[in-house]
Amino acid sequence: MPTIHLSLPEGVYRELRKYADYMGVQITDLVKFMINKGLEELRQRIGKQQEVELEGTLKLILASIEKVEKKMALMELRLREQEIKFKEYIDNIESKISDLELAIQEVQEPVLEPEILKTRHVRKQRI
Repeated sequence: MPTIHLSLPEGVYRELRKYADYMGVQITDLVKFMINKGLEELRQRIGKQQEVELEGTLKLILASIEKVEKKMALMELRLREQEIKFKEYIDNIESKISDLELAIQEVQEPVLEPEILKTRHVRKQRI
């Protein structure tokens, strides 16, 4: 087990001796107890500090995710609008193509014009 040698002012040593006697333990045991207690408090403080830092980081991440989700929703909406416009353009073009096909068909079909026949005038006999 590692060993630590401490140099303490006389007043601190007397105070440690007084508490050790009161608790019925040796000074070294009291010092070990106080070190453990101090380390535990440090762990809790640092743990809480880390929790606060992690919580802050988590909040930032969640806020970023919300922003991204909003942007994605907006992009999806714009994409749907563009799809609708594109379908309208396609329908319009298909309609115009259909009209053009009909017009071409009409131009290509021979036009049969009725012949005008001259009729002879036949006189009717009177009875």
